[in-house]
Amino acid sequence: MELDRRSFLKGSLAFGGAAALGLAGCAAPKQADSAKKDQGGEAKKSVPDSFTDGKWTGSSMGHDDELFVEVTVAQGDLAGVRVLRCDDTIGIGSVAAPLMAAKILESKNLDVDAVSGATTTSMAVQNAVKDAIENAGGNAKDFSKGAVAPSGGVPQTADVDVAFMGAGTAGLVAATRLLEAGKKVILFEKQDIAGGSMPMTYSGVAAAESQLQANYALGRMDDNPMYNKQAMLGVMQKYLVPENDRFDGAMPYQTAMYSNSGQLVDWMHDMGVGFYSLGVNKAYGVTPYLAPGCYMGGCGYAKEFLVDRIGALGGQIVYGTKVTKLVQEADGRVSGLVAEGKDGSTWTVTAKAVCLTSGGFAANQDMIKQYYPQYADYKFNCAPGSTGDGIELGLAAGGAVECMGRELGAFLSTTNQAGSNFEIAFLYQTTPGIIVNASGKQFGNLMSDNHGMLGRGLVDEANGGKFFYITDESGRITTNKNEAYAMDTYKCLEHRGDMVHYASVEEAAEKLGLPDLAATIETHNAHALAGEPDEFKRKNLPYLDTHDGIWVVSCIPTFYLTTGGLAIDTAGHVQKEDGTAVPGLYAAGDVCGSIEEKDGRPYAMGFDAAMNYGYLMAETVKGEI
Repeated sequence: MELDRRSFLKGSLAFGGAAALGLAGCAAPKQADSAKKDQGGEAKKSVPDSFTDGKWTGSSMGHDDELFVEVTVAQGDLAGVRVLRCDDTIGIGSVAAPLMAAKILESKNLDVDAVSGATTTSMAVQNAVKDAIENAGGNAKDFSKGAVAPSGGVPQTADVDVAFMGAGTAGLVAATRLLEAGKKVILFEKQDIAGGSMPMTYSGVAAAESQLQANYALGRMDDNPMYNKQAMLGVMQKYLVPENDRFDGAMPYQTAMYSNSGQLVDWMHDMGVGFYSLGVNKAYGVTPYLAPGCYMGGCGYAKEFLVDRIGALGGQIVYGTKVTKLVQEADGRVSGLVAEGKDGSTWTVTAKAVCLTSGGFAANQDMIKQYYPQYADYKFNCAPGSTGDGIELGLAAGGAVECMGRELGAFLSTTNQAGSNFEIAFLYQTTPGIIVNASGKQFGNLMSDNHGMLGRGLVDEANGGKFFYITDESGRITTNKNEAYAMDTYKCLEHRGDMVHYASVEEAAEKLGLPDLAATIETHNAHALAGEPDEFKRKNLPYLDTHDGIWVVSCIPTFYLTTGGLAIDTAGHVQKEDGTAVPGLYAAGDVCGSIEEKDGRPYAMGFDAAMNYGYLMAETVKGEI
């Protein structure tokens, strides 16, 4: 049966918070008259001798923190399942957790399929429900009835103006624009939830000359490169890599993006998407951030807004359905697509235009081996739908790929919690400290070249493949709640055991096997007290107070996206090897790789590129159909 994320919620007791991507949390053995403790230390109901009617809670470790559910038992059966608390990714788990709870309740079966796009979230809900059943005196095995076979879908057809492969950032933006123009639109999303990589990003929107910024600038638009498009492009030009610059510094792709960025922000703001107020938070500068702020779920909220708007405008998103073929006419024009649902349904769609917005291929190991062989042995911490099928279909239709095989950046992820790589990409901002390698030495400038430095550090065998972020007591405090960035995303690190306290530097060095740690901290602190840069030219160094020991986060740089992809022009046409367009075929977002890479600059802002090129692609399609 095709997964309709709203139908599961209708009429059920399921509701709930955000994502969980963890595996732990199975119930403790049942003991009569025992009292278990929840996260806050409150005594839970004692476990009865038999499956007992009432309300029962259960928990499981999620991607960020513990996920809690409530199970209602009536007449010896499941009568209600709802998510009480889940602190993880808005737009992924906030959708998947209640969906999974509703699926379990509807079928009275713990073995229902996971919500694809949030598999670990689904498993956390499953484990929490198991825990609640055990707490009620029941046996979870009684509700483990085995996997359910697909119900068998039926052939379906659609005749639309525009068909989309993928309902990620670019697809949602473009579809909304086209629907506003009165076009008939259908989107196929192979996962059970929309958004792709969108909910995972930091929520900053690189903009120039928006009315939102002008209202804050009060006539100072020309004084700051973050307001002024030409000044901003001048800054970007400094990062061009000469051997990759195909346009003699003209930067047509970034020029198109920043020329559009102001109206994109104003369009989103005018329709009701929330932005963090400019000027309130100095750490944000003059860059608009989606509300409620940096890494606080703004992109997830915006994603859900666009999904709802698409439905309200008469668009259709078909979930759990993968596009398998592009239909082409004898002259090569793409005129539709074929798709297959997890439920066995088939779709044959005719369209005046087909848009590929299906993401990159960081989750496709075979394509990584083909296009980025130097990274074939490394884990990519990415959206699970980034499997490159849109690129493969674009190639089959006659399109070309470009910018493959270049250096990739990485961000930090935790390693302590088994089965989970919790993303801590912004830790270097919220938590003053240093990062060291397997011997306890620093190895680069984390502030000036964060993602590039981490990517190079991971592949450098001299670093030993193990990494640790070192901070002190004040760093622990700002990790839990960072006032500068109005951010508490990392508050789970201490509770989960990812941030560990050691009574002394010597204790940490001994237990973690870091022989050079003491000397590294001593050298670092000497630079900090002297107010001078260190050997890696890092400035404004934070002094690490070791009087009461140190705090350590075991971590690993993880690659997270691919920056090569389909060749497009600045209007979103998919291009052939000779530079001509594949008629009827358009693309935007990570399926095209990095916009900056096309200009010859290293990757920087994929979220902004996906939004802006989704917008630009929609304007092109409107004018050509």
